[in-house]
Amino acid sequence: MSGAAPICVIGNANLDVLIGPVDDMPRRGTEVFRPLSDVRIGGSAANTAIVLKRLGARCGLVSCYGHDESGALIAGRFSSELDRLTRLEAPTSLSVGLLHSDGERSFISSQSGHLDLIDKDLIARNLSGWPLDKAVAILSGAFTMPRLLQDASAVHASLLSSGAILALDPGWPGNDWDQAERDKMTDWAAACDHLLINELEAMAFSGETDLEAAARKIQHGMKPGATLVIKCGREGARAFQGSLAFQAAGRPVHPVDTVGAGDSFNAGYLDQLARGKPVARCLEAGVDVASAVLSEFPRGYTSLKPVITE
Repeated sequence: MSGAAPICVIGNANLDVLIGPVDDMPRRGTEVFRPLSDVRIGGSAANTAIVLKRLGARCGLVSCYGHDESGALIAGRFSSELDRLTRLEAPTSLSVGLLHSDGERSFISSQSGHLDLIDKDLIARNLSGWPLDKAVAILSGAFTMPRLLQDASAVHASLLSSGAILALDPGWPGNDWDQAERDKMTDWAAACDHLLINELEAMAFSGETDLEAAARKIQHGMKPGATLVIKCGREGARAFQGSLAFQAAGRPVHPVDTVGAGDSFNAGYLDQLARGKPVARCLEAGVDVASAVLSEFPRGYTSLKPVITE
């Protein structure tokens, strides 16, 4: 890790309750039993920060948690020198994940939890004193935090003015890519240095049905030298930087739980980016790390060997 830049992960942390396989919902008033279950810290930012810590990266989570036992669990997991979390007087937001037998998943998530209270002022206070100059900073899950969503561009501008390399993974919007959400995403894409999205998000945002066309359209709105990364599930990942294109093939894994796959990819990618590695190597590391994490059930917190360190 010598010489690696610190990584600042900003965004959502909540609790995930997972059970499966569930391919058909039980009849109302009945109960069914399933063999797989896991209760763990979730949220795209927290997922990325956990995997980065497992890789031995110098990183910290900037987020919030609720005033209950679930919040205490989150606070206890993120207590290192670079973690900055604020306790809010609200219940911790919760997601129930249904794991399907084909490896896909569906979520039911709570409203009116602590994620609804996170705003740019909270983030700014948490970032006070964080060593952002030449750091890698990712804002993750912006679409899950309605107050922060309104001022995300101000957070981006503050991070860039502090000297950070800015990465974004906003997730899937609640209104299914209405015009207001497209406009926000357009502004965000124009500001960032690395945009990390999946193929469904790329095509929905761009309005294109072909991935190559979607990539070209999104790239056109990004600043010179910025990198567009598109995560393609079992097919691996692709990256576009100026006139250059890169591809990393998927690995032969058969997970029962794909929750956090993209977040784990982000961790592998950012870990190598912070080490100064080129895009092609970052892309390969992202796929390798995501594959390693998806091979676990239930998920662990123990060390993951860094994929590429030389």
